[in-house]
Amino acid sequence: LEGHENEVKSIAWSSSGSLLATCSRDKSVWVWEVLNNGEEFECAGVLHSHTQDVKCVRWHPHNEILASASYDNTIKIYRDDDDDWVACGSLDGHDSTVWSIAFNNSGDKLGTY
Repeated sequence: LEGHENEVKSIAWSSSGSLLATCSRDKSVWVWEVLNNGEEFECAGVLHSHTQDVKCVRWHPHNEILASASYDNTIKIYRDDDDDWVACGSLDGHDSTVWSIAFNNSGDKLGTY
Protein backbone atom coordinates (compact mmCIF):
# COMPACT_ATOMS: atom_id res chain seq x y z
CA LEU A 1 0.00 0.00 0.00
CA GLU A 2 1.36 3.37 -0.94
CA GLY A 3 0.14 6.75 0.18
CA HIS A 4 1.41 7.76 3.61
CA GLU A 5 4.22 10.31 3.60
CA ASN A 6 5.87 8.99 6.75
CA GLU A 7 6.20 5.88 8.91
CA VAL A 8 3.01 3.81 9.38
CA LYS A 9 2.36 3.27 13.10
CA SER A 10 -0.70 1.00 13.17
CA ILE A 11 -3.03 -1.01 10.94
CA ALA A 12 -6.39 -2.62 11.70
CA TRP A 13 -8.84 -4.83 9.80
CA SER A 14 -12.57 -4.22 10.09
CA SER A 15 -14.56 -7.15 11.52
CA SER A 16 -16.04 -7.84 8.07
CA GLY A 17 -12.55 -8.01 6.56
CA SER A 18 -13.65 -5.65 3.79
CA LEU A 19 -11.79 -2.59 5.12
CA LEU A 20 -8.28 -1.90 6.35
CA ALA A 21 -7.25 1.24 8.25
CA THR A 22 -3.73 2.62 8.51
CA CYS A 23 -2.30 5.58 10.41
CA SER A 24 1.02 7.35 10.29
CA ARG A 25 3.43 9.91 11.62
CA ASP A 26 2.19 12.07 8.72
CA LYS A 27 -0.89 12.89 10.89
CA SER A 28 -3.29 11.01 8.59
CA VAL A 29 -5.60 8.02 8.74
CA TRP A 30 -6.29 6.08 5.55
CA VAL A 31 -9.21 3.73 4.95
CA TRP A 32 -8.67 1.06 2.30
CA GLU A 33 -11.31 -1.08 0.62
CA VAL A 34 -10.23 -4.69 0.15
CA LEU A 35 -10.86 -6.02 -3.37
CA ASN A 36 -10.44 -9.40 -5.11
CA ASN A 37 -10.12 -11.43 -1.89
CA GLY A 38 -7.32 -9.25 -0.57
CA GLU A 39 -5.31 -9.18 -3.76
CA GLU A 40 -5.95 -5.45 -4.27
CA PHE A 41 -6.66 -2.40 -2.12
CA GLU A 42 -8.35 0.85 -3.11
CA CYS A 43 -8.20 4.01 -1.05
CA ALA A 44 -11.69 4.75 0.28
CA GLY A 45 -10.71 7.83 2.29
CA VAL A 46 -7.89 9.93 3.69
CA LEU A 47 -8.64 11.65 6.98
CA HIS A 48 -6.69 14.64 8.31
CA SER A 49 -8.39 15.26 11.67
CA HIS A 50 -5.32 15.07 13.91
CA THR A 51 -2.72 17.80 14.37
CA GLN A 52 0.10 15.43 15.42
CA ASP A 53 1.32 11.88 14.65
CA VAL A 54 -1.41 9.24 14.75
CA LYS A 55 -0.40 6.29 16.94
CA CYS A 56 -3.24 3.77 16.71
CA VAL A 57 -6.36 2.84 14.73
CA ARG A 58 -9.09 0.42 15.82
CA TRP A 59 -12.40 -0.65 14.28
CA HIS A 60 -15.63 -1.04 16.22
CA PRO A 61 -16.26 -4.80 16.59
CA HIS A 62 -19.69 -4.77 14.90
CA ASN A 63 -20.04 -1.58 12.87
CA GLU A 64 -17.90 0.18 10.32
CA ILE A 65 -16.88 2.86 12.79
CA LEU A 66 -13.19 3.67 13.17
CA ALA A 67 -11.31 5.28 16.06
CA SER A 68 -7.81 6.81 16.01
CA ALA A 69 -5.46 7.95 18.77
CA SER A 70 -2.76 10.61 18.49
CA TYR A 71 0.10 12.59 19.97
CA ASP A 72 -2.32 15.55 19.90
CA ASN A 73 -3.99 14.07 23.03
CA THR A 74 -7.24 13.24 21.20
CA ILE A 75 -9.24 10.33 19.88
CA LYS A 76 -11.15 10.82 16.65
CA ILE A 77 -14.15 8.78 15.53
CA TYR A 78 -14.98 8.25 11.85
CA ARG A 79 -17.81 6.73 9.84
CA ASP A 80 -18.79 6.22 6.24
CA ASP A 81 -21.22 8.87 4.97
CA ASP A 82 -22.44 8.02 1.46
CA ASP A 83 -19.08 6.54 0.41
CA ASP A 84 -17.14 9.41 1.99
CA TRP A 85 -15.29 8.79 5.27
CA VAL A 86 -15.87 11.65 7.73
CA ALA A 87 -14.90 12.53 11.29
CA CYS A 88 -18.01 12.33 13.44
CA GLY A 89 -16.58 12.85 16.92
CA SER A 90 -13.61 13.83 19.03
CA LEU A 91 -12.71 12.75 22.57
CA ASP A 92 -10.52 15.43 24.11
CA GLY A 93 -9.97 14.49 27.79
CA HIS A 94 -6.36 13.28 27.78
CA ASP A 95 -3.50 15.41 29.17
CA SER A 96 -0.86 13.75 26.98
CA THR A 97 -0.41 11.39 24.04
CA VAL A 98 -3.07 8.75 23.54
CA TRP A 99 -0.97 5.66 22.79
CA SER A 100 -3.61 3.03 22.24
CA ILE A 101 -7.35 2.44 22.05
CA ALA A 102 -9.55 -0.66 22.21
CA PHE A 103 -13.25 -1.37 21.97
CA ASN A 104 -14.69 -4.04 24.24
CA ASN A 105 -16.30 -7.08 22.55
CA SER A 106 -19.82 -5.62 22.60
CA GLY A 107 -18.59 -2.27 21.26
CA ASP A 108 -20.28 -0.16 23.91
CA LYS A 109 -17.01 0.90 25.62
CA LEU A 110 -13.75 2.35 24.34
CA GLY A 111 -10.63 2.03 26.49
CA THR A 112 -7.62 4.32 26.07
CA TYR A 113 -4.18 4.92 27.51
